[in-house]
Amino acid sequence: MARVLVTGGAGSIGSYICEVLVQRGHEVTALDNGPSRKVEHLFDSGRFKFVQDSVLSKDVVEHLVDRTEIVIHLAAIADPKRYVTEPLNVLNVNLKGTLYLLEAAARGGKKFVFASTSEVLGRNPNVPWDEEADRVLGPPSINRWCYSTGKALVEHYLYAYGQQENLPFVIMRFFNVYGPRCDDLGQGRVIPIFLERFLNGEPVVIHGDGKQTRCFTYIEDTAEAVVELSLNDAALGQCFNVGSNVETSILELAQAMKRVGGFENELIFKPHLEVFGPSYEDIPRRIPKVERIAKVIGWKATTPLDEGLASTIEFYRKP
Repeated sequence: MARVLVTGGAGSIGSYICEVLVQRGHEVTALDNGPSRKVEHLFDSGRFKFVQDSVLSKDVVEHLVDRTEIVIHLAAIADPKRYVTEPLNVLNVNLKGTLYLLEAAARGGKKFVFASTSEVLGRNPNVPWDEEADRVLGPPSINRWCYSTGKALVEHYLYAYGQQENLPFVIMRFFNVYGPRCDDLGQGRVIPIFLERFLNGEPVVIHGDGKQTRCFTYIEDTAEAVVELSLNDAALGQCFNVGSNVETSILELAQAMKRVGGFENELIFKPHLEVFGPSYEDIPRRIPKVERIAKVIGWKATTPLDEGLASTIEFYRKP
């Protein structure tokens, strides 16, 4: 049994990770500045604690890290609209808060499992990307890149802490995670944004021409990967792509949601400039190579998109 701190533990991905850890008999503390509603079903387990606070609260962070063995760090601002409108908040939470955690983990030699992102590779056109692919970014004057840069800096810190302080660490780069309770409708990522409009009978807005592609990874697959990477020492000191390698265009995604949900909404198109303003840049294709994670822990995303969408739509349709 391990004692695990999950930052962002009451959030979209974190609540599932906490659930899997508790089911496996581990003691889990979730640190989150949001509400507890996604993890309240774990309160009676006897192995779960919820702390409502921020990773920017240094004293709280140090106290919690001192009492744990593994830190799974998920807490971040990951909404593309907020990259553009709140770049300072994005950088403070994603970088400053992480450094508080890292300093505390390094002092105690605690294992640090970090949720990075496919965004770190920017607009590298040479897809699919392995974990050593080059970063290709736009200029710092474009706010869109603040999220990518903050996450990449943490990766640099982890390699440095590992080299100079012998910190045990694992880096995970997520690729478009989705599923039930994965976001409030209309917020954050493309699937909940689309789904709110589908459920409200409104036209579904596709940015650009809809030909940009992503690889969508079901939340339950992702949670299993995170837990295995966190507990398996064979993963230490490495970076892993965590995702499906099935490429889907945004237009194909909208069409699949319309089909699976039996919706009749109109699909319409708007330029990125009109939606996000001039300080945003989209990435045409984002596809991971997944050989490393399969080799090290035997994990592969197995949930087909239609099946995952059906579960997601059913969840949000419930009153």
